[in-house]
Amino acid sequence: MDARETDAQEDGAVSEDRGATGANAADAVSAVDDALERVEAALRRLEAGVRQASGRLDSLGAAEAEAQRLQSDRAQLANALDRMTARANRLDKAAAETSRRLIQAMEKVQLALNREEQA
Repeated sequence: MDARETDAQEDGAVSEDRGATGANAADAVSAVDDALERVEAALRRLEAGVRQASGRLDSLGAAEAEAQRLQSDRAQLANALDRMTARANRLDKAAAETSRRLIQAMEKVQLALNREEQA
């Protein structure tokens, strides 16, 4: 083999190496592009998850505020019930006392009428 053939073979090998390197580079770029697409898709999913979580937190906050309003209403109603119960007890006592006095007055009237009839 003469020098020209050897040089041609070496040039062919270098060209093949460059072709292989070019193919490897294209594969590497493709792999990086694929990885970037996966990262972007993961980021989109993450953003969607964050939006959902934020919506749930907003709903939770609204539910907590509603629970606090209900608790406040319950406390007010309990206080009103206590006041009304105390008033009802006072009215029951007053009614019992009024009834007792009416019975006493009727008995006195009956006694007075009985005395007049006997006289």
